[in-house]
Amino acid sequence: MKQLWIFRHAHAEPYAGEDTDFQRQLNDLGRREALAMATLALQHKISFDRVIVSPAVRTLATAAELVRALEIPRERVHADERIYLADRASLVDIVRALPGDCEHALLVGHNPAVSRLARWLTDDDAVGEFEPATLLGTGAELNHWADVQRGLFQRLLVLRPTDVGR
Repeated sequence: MKQLWIFRHAHAEPYAGEDTDFQRQLNDLGRREALAMATLALQHKISFDRVIVSPAVRTLATAAELVRALEIPRERVHADERIYLADRASLVDIVRALPGDCEHALLVGHNPAVSRLARWLTDDDAVGEFEPATLLGTGAELNHWADVQRGLFQRLLVLRPTDVGR
């Protein structure tokens, strides 16, 4: 079973316009959320063969906590400019281009695209809008990522920072 984990970045500094959006850093809450999500990933024994992340500062910082906690080698982490400001269709193209030997991928990005991708993959409107630092695991019986279609994935697990200690 191929697994795609979709992760929205943690809380960031307030939006101050397009000129500075890319450089927004995690705020104090966001740093705590990113650490909490790393703890949850360890508790649930989640692993990734490949991490694809928006190169925006806030997504890189969010992903870094998971990568560090799970001891994912740097060569498995790839910043992809297409994720920043992507729409759902662009994210689908990125997923379809994942290498065949990748079984468990993590995509770290931004709303509304990550929420729309999750709803499209699962064909489940109940997925709703991702809150900051939400991690959704999905899975599908696929041989090739190129075969990804709407509704093919099932939800496996949803984790949020508030789940720590539960």
